[in-house]
Amino acid sequence: MYEGIFYQKTFLNQVVARFDFVSPIPGIEKALPAQLSNALSELFPIVEPQEAIAYQLQFGAGGPQQHQTAFKQWNFFGKEREKQLVVALQFAFIVYTAYTSFEDLKANVSAVADALGRTYPDIRVGRFGLRYVNKIEIDGLAPVTSWNEYISPLLVSATPFFQADKLTRLVEIAEMKCGDLDLRFQFGMPNPDYPAPMKRPSFVLDFDSYIQTAHELPKSLQYMEQAHECIQSLFERSITDKLRECMNVTRAPAAVQE
Repeated sequence: MYEGIFYQKTFLNQVVARFDFVSPIPGIEKALPAQLSNALSELFPIVEPQEAIAYQLQFGAGGPQQHQTAFKQWNFFGKEREKQLVVALQFAFIVYTAYTSFEDLKANVSAVADALGRTYPDIRVGRFGLRYVNKIEIDGLAPVTSWNEYISPLLVSATPFFQADKLTRLVEIAEMKCGDLDLRFQFGMPNPDYPAPMKRPSFVLDFDSYIQTAHELPKSLQYMEQAHECIQSLFERSITDKLRECMNVTRAPAAVQE
């Protein structure tokens, strides 16, 4: 439906694709196999291992006890640190802070999934998620009252109920089904100056689409496509043409709006 839409400018603050594994990857807490490290560093050439600690709370006859386990977390970064890959015992994720396109993200996720699958053929995913966080800031707006020109009036309809100069935060959460997936949508004014009253106009559209059914690693890429379609559809319903003008919308046959 939205194929061919491309935004020259976006308000994306962060984009994350995350795998949570059914079982820990054996041995990865101590060392990363050379073939895996080489494959990942082709896309993420800056490698920075990091010592981390996992906390586990166990309940027994003597009451709750907290156990700590030290392990290595493998951090890979793009050349300009515009993207990061983290691989650890029970999860792996890619996060973009300078986003280009869904095609680029999917290519990176596919390459990481392929490298993990070739190194660990028995690996299974218990949860896969795709998250887009849009932080919309437009100069010249009143902090609270002007968003209905840029954001769907249905999403900001509660704003007039509150006294604007007293409001410190207004964030709402909606959870819904989208085919096989779940979609958690957070929207509103989180207020970077909280707990002080709002002084700067900032509106967040945060979409997190995920599947919590155990599946083979390649299946995550299909879920990723579905998640992107769900997020894209809801994003377009959430904004107005005036915000699209701010993002310099164009149409190109091979492009997909993010």
